[in-house]
Amino acid sequence: MISVVIPLYNGQKYVRETLEDVLNNSEKEIEVLVVDDGSTDGSAEIVKEIAGQDARVRYFYKQNGGIASARNYGLDQAVGRYICFLDQDDLVKPDMLEILREDMEDTGADLVKAGANESEKGVFGKEETRRSQRVIKAGTEEYQRCIQALVMRECAPNQEYQVSVSIWCCLFRTEFLREKGIRFESFCDYEDDWITCIKAFKEAAVICLESRTVYCWRIHPESESNNRVKRDRYIENFSGKYGKLRDFFLNAIGESGLTREEYLVFARELQKRGLLWNLSNETGRGIEGRSAEVSCLQVKDLVAEERKRGLHKGMILHPLSTTGYGVSRWKKYYHVIREALLMWLLLNHMEEAAVWLNKKCLHGRWHI
Repeated sequence: MISVVIPLYNGQKYVRETLEDVLNNSEKEIEVLVVDDGSTDGSAEIVKEIAGQDARVRYFYKQNGGIASARNYGLDQAVGRYICFLDQDDLVKPDMLEILREDMEDTGADLVKAGANESEKGVFGKEETRRSQRVIKAGTEEYQRCIQALVMRECAPNQEYQVSVSIWCCLFRTEFLREKGIRFESFCDYEDDWITCIKAFKEAAVICLESRTVYCWRIHPESESNNRVKRDRYIENFSGKYGKLRDFFLNAIGESGLTREEYLVFARELQKRGLLWNLSNETGRGIEGRSAEVSCLQVKDLVAEERKRGLHKGMILHPLSTTGYGVSRWKKYYHVIREALLMWLLLNHMEEAAVWLNKKCLHGRWHI
């Protein structure tokens, strides 16, 4: 049996379609665990109605604690041999679960990761339909390169090993996750699925990468990742949280065969991203009742802390690997120039100017 965990939070617009997609999959031996994370709309009624018609659907309610806690709740309740984690508003191929299960059984993998695409119109976009299994075993050079690419993304030295950081199109052996103590956690913002993928890849003895597209991320204004208010919310104790996230990433690639220079490129990336993200956090729309003076003091404190750690040379001119992702060329150049200007101000004791400029003119959101 496959356990399908779907966190639910105010998803009444799309959750019916998502559940119907899953229940109509060619794989029939499934249980669908919908974990309601404190919804305040009509989501619960929709799920309960479907659960009354199909016994494979199990509905759970918990107080709001975020998507990571909802996924962990589902993991604790699951009884299937295999488990996957879907979002409440996305689309799955009619044979997604069957494809993933067959890959798991054919290869003896601890996890299978397949292809995904995205759409703003609620239909699958360009798809890969050709079956191709790539089996990766722990301890090999290919395994190390995949870990590097998963953690470092565009900073990784071997881009041909790139894999998606999302949890959506993965199938895991349930006992593997439990034996290894792999659970979801979020240090700062929306990186819980990425962190879980990294943990699972590092613990797996065998990984299967499936080329076929099985999942479609539906992009819409109401989604958590696209909601501007939530995306721009203030993160308390940012410095401490980001420090833990940075340590997690650096530890994850510490023994993956990188050269010293390759390691430093990524460390420089993380340091720059942290400084800019902190500036954004202190000048964004998510702050309420915070004066520019207080924000400036916080920014100064973090810059001083990074100076003690040791500033990486060339950081001002080192463009963030995610800069300009999905934007036109001229806008990408704008982002690069903006980053360089703000970093120059931060590292030349002009934090007040950086705070004023980013708050009034150049506000941008840097996130993982």
